[in-house]
Amino acid sequence: MGAMDRNLTSKKWHIAQWPTLAWIETLIKLVALGVALTAAFNAVTRGSVQLPSGKNRVELIIMAVLSLGLLVAICDRILEREIIAIAFVILNNLGHWGMTAALLTKPIPDQALLLFSLLMLFGDLVKLTFLKVHDFDVRDAPKIVLYGLTGFSIVGYLALAILELII
Repeated sequence: MGAMDRNLTSKKWHIAQWPTLAWIETLIKLVALGVALTAAFNAVTRGSVQLPSGKNRVELIIMAVLSLGLLVAICDRILEREIIAIAFVILNNLGHWGMTAALLTKPIPDQALLLFSLLMLFGDLVKLTFLKVHDFDVRDAPKIVLYGLTGFSIVGYLALAILELII
């Protein structure tokens, strides 16, 4: 049995006690995910599939990269065995992939993408504050990894917002 297998069998599923900043981050992102899922529903029911071009293609690529990163987060949450975190990361994936799918339709959900990006950006800024204030860590990962992954997401959401606002 490898170290990962021992880690999985030694931890039990649980509900952690999250501080207020973590709940604020979660609530902000839940609103963003509601926007994304609504955009996905509207795209499926009212849109037509079409590969985007120009800035919309760049937005699609950024959304796909952010969504792929969240797939990895599912594995991390399984290792942690925390019920709230696993439920949220699954919903987070659905929202991100929903927005990605919506970007493959005409009309492009420009306003929804902007609102989603700004809310996720704000949520990740709260997350950075949470990480710092509560000296939060995940297993043996260096803190710079947590800051780096969150920073990567911030850059992605910021890029999406800028593309929507300026171009």
